[in-house]
Amino acid sequence: MNGDAEGRRIAVRGGTVVNAEGRVRADVLIHGETIVGIGIDQGWEADEVIDATGTYVLPGGIDVHTHLEYPIDGFTTRTADDFATGSIAAVFGGTTSFIDFVKKHPERTLHETFVERRGVAEEKSIVDFGLHAIVPPLAQQPDAHEDLRRLHAEQGVSSWKFFMAYPGTQMVEDDELLAGMDLAHELGALPMVHAENGHMINRAVKQLLDDGNTAETFHAEAHGHAQEAEAVHRAIVLAQEVGTPLYVVHVSSRHAAQEIAEARAEGVPVWGETCPQYLLASREDYEGLGDAAAGYICSPPIRERANQESLWTYLGADGLSTLATDHAAFCMHQPEDLPPQKMRSPGYFPKVPNGVPGLEDRMMVAWEAGVVAGRIDPCRFVEVTSARPAKLFGLYPRKGSVSVGADADIVLWDPEADHTITAEGSHSRTDYNLYEGMRVSGLPVTVLSRGRILLRDRKLQDAARETRGRYLERGPAQLY
Repeated sequence: MNGDAEGRRIAVRGGTVVNAEGRVRADVLIHGETIVGIGIDQGWEADEVIDATGTYVLPGGIDVHTHLEYPIDGFTTRTADDFATGSIAAVFGGTTSFIDFVKKHPERTLHETFVERRGVAEEKSIVDFGLHAIVPPLAQQPDAHEDLRRLHAEQGVSSWKFFMAYPGTQMVEDDELLAGMDLAHELGALPMVHAENGHMINRAVKQLLDDGNTAETFHAEAHGHAQEAEAVHRAIVLAQEVGTPLYVVHVSSRHAAQEIAEARAEGVPVWGETCPQYLLASREDYEGLGDAAAGYICSPPIRERANQESLWTYLGADGLSTLATDHAAFCMHQPEDLPPQKMRSPGYFPKVPNGVPGLEDRMMVAWEAGVVAGRIDPCRFVEVTSARPAKLFGLYPRKGSVSVGADADIVLWDPEADHTITAEGSHSRTDYNLYEGMRVSGLPVTVLSRGRILLRDRKLQDAARETRGRYLERGPAQLY
């Protein structure tokens, strides 16, 4: 059911509307699922009035990089959050739309896998969602490009991810990457790359293991700055050769970010995404934890603390353009109802499931470490967490702004809130948190998704239990 908001008029009064372009004191009128008015003292009649005094009225956050109930290692295990728990965590973090991924099942085509995964998400997610297609090596499905054409035409899948890492499982070589970029250019889809040099990583892993360096902290040694920067540079060159725009996911290295920023300064249509774990967590946080360092393992890795400030600088100056999470939550302890989680092979980093949580925390920690700390202003915060993701992934202006005609995805953000992040107080299925004990002063207190009030005064509402989000068919990227 999605009729909770149908026909109702809601007035959000007394707040400050913040968009990427600016902020203004204004009231917002919602009719059904859509914003129909923005102004002051308009005399609007409404079925319900929400008092937004003292809050910022933001467009709902959009996380374009999540992995919910996501299979890894040949579908032998999966992430802990399903589309239900993950979407609830999203709402508590002020995120009202997310885009997840479809990886081809070994026994099904990419198209078949996509249709099945979309159906699962439609049954469970309480917020709107989209799906990126992961392009398999052609050895796994020789006609995968035909599926990409079909998904683009029939399902509105306008973004495709290519792996430059993980040889033998997910990695595409340069010739396949070029062919995929050619097809994306033809159809107007946006190529995305996981940019790490897979062969360099495999060589480094072998050398570490040969020397007996198997502990969890050595994961970062295998995924060095050079491996990431080289792949980013190569991806940009290949995209320029084809004439296609390019989106680089989860940029963790300042050297990789520099490659993107320099290309952007020359007018190259390339965009970089970074994640909260690279801006706030560091290798120093887990270096002495022993086996528990598994909780910090992701690829690319969480790097040294000295790397962080450069990423913030690039994010503030648009060398990096979006903030997503790469949310791939696992548990440190082993629940009976889940396949092997983080501690399935203690002391041996190659077998640790890659991924960290962050879907609920993204906007709170970015506000605290970004806006409150003076690195970015509220408008830039909206730009990187909502507006630019919406534009790049074919959702704007339906999503990503508080404007007339847009979906009524609205977050009332209290900049004076006092909240301490803990795993116990979070809503993700995972049992740990990278930001445990971090005190934040910005918090989403009320959250609407297409006019449905899902969160009110930090309490989950009936609409979150009785209604579901919708699948988002997406158009071409708005590049500038």
